[in-house]
Amino acid sequence: MLGYLRGARVYDLEGNHTGELRGQTIYDLGGERRWLVDRDALLDLSGNVIGYLGEQTPPEVL
Repeated sequence: MLGYLRGARVYDLEGNHTGELRGQTIYDLGGERRWLVDRDALLDLSGNVIGYLGEQTPPEVL
């Protein structure tokens, strides 16, 4: 798992806001296209699966 979504916001596993989901594309905070999303799969811009998005981990688990 590489991160998680909360609404349209993308967060890394440490809880840092790293981007925004617009349609099926994730943009970084500078507005550059970074990844594609297919259900819970995270793909590079060529369509290769590079990881997965999961659920936010509750702070008491960390």
